[in-house]
Amino acid sequence: MKELANAITVKLFLKNPFYWLFIISGLIAFIFRKKIIGKAGEYWVKKEIKKLPCDKYMIINDVMIESDNNTHQIDHIIVSPYGIFVIETKQYNGYITGSEYDKKWIQNRKYYLNNPIHQNYGHVKCLEEVLNLTEDKFIPIVCIPSRAKVNVKAKSHVVRINNLNDTILFYTDFIIDNPKEIASKINKLNIKNITTRRNHVKKTKEFVKKAENENKNKCPKCGGNLIEKSGRYGKFIGCSNYPKCKYTRQI
Repeated sequence: MKELANAITVKLFLKNPFYWLFIISGLIAFIFRKKIIGKAGEYWVKKEIKKLPCDKYMIINDVMIESDNNTHQIDHIIVSPYGIFVIETKQYNGYITGSEYDKKWIQNRKYYLNNPIHQNYGHVKCLEEVLNLTEDKFIPIVCIPSRAKVNVKAKSHVVRINNLNDTILFYTDFIIDNPKEIASKINKLNIKNITTRRNHVKKTKEFVKKAENENKNKCPKCGGNLIEKSGRYGKFIGCSNYPKCKYTRQI
């Protein structure tokens, strides 16, 4: 009787449309989890910068600009009399280490991440060209809205979301004479064509995948080659620069 009752319960459960809605929602969330996490970070930053005085700070979100036949996707641009703030949002997890000049940052001591300061610098150079402005008019900021532990040595701004607006409001010198005109030009240059945006995402994914393949056999501590070794407790991955570098990980 118990087995029959369980079978009936399962059958009724499977006929429930909310069950299938739950399953489908879970699958969609899993497949697009990285995109969802990234969009969540951008949402929180957007919500935070919206608190800035709207009469002085003109906010443009999700901007795509073309320069030298390359497209640049910029999370947030804030045009003000005190400078043009170019914000790159990174929703990291875990423990992040690196410096301003490192090509890669390291996540949880074993995964490589492209240095977002360098990425944002590329965005600034693109805006310099299309707006015909000098570099001193721009203030690049990398904002990390997640709870990741970040240990990054940099003179450039790498801030948590609770410090973002304070960082922006710190700048009080008038260096932009025509902020409304600049904001209008950025809006006109902003590419909204869906096909172009999809191609940009596709190229970005290909670049990231290529970078991951190039770096998966590199030591996150010193950049040496990782090789398979044998020890007292079996095989493991170690750095070829041992004993100078003692990095290891399990297979």
